[in-house]
Amino acid sequence: MTPPHARSGALAQTELEQRIDRGEVIPQAESCADKQVPGIVWDQYGIPATNEVAVVARCGALKFFAAAPSYLLIPPMADRIFGLDPADAQLGHELAEFLWDRHAAELLAEAQRIGQARP
Repeated sequence: MTPPHARSGALAQTELEQRIDRGEVIPQAESCADKQVPGIVWDQYGIPATNEVAVVARCGALKFFAAAPSYLLIPPMADRIFGLDPADAQLGHELAEFLWDRHAAELLAEAQRIGQARP
């Protein structure tokens, strides 16, 4: 299922990248190795300023993101600092699938290039 209002693309030079660099996000899942392709690493963030959830996939020099508004309005994202809400976890899985559908070929090619893909 594609989350409503989801968007994706390269992470470089985006507002999301800047928010991550400035620490303006809530880490919800960090540095999770892909179960199928060890060279791909996944992160999930809550973005209080926009009430969005974002997922980032990185491999070698590549970084892609997918983001969409949280399904929850209450509590506000800024108040969700003590754990991952099940609705945000579900949205994170949907965003990961959305991102994978759009960028799998590039991520797999990069994993192969750096020798981090299973044969």
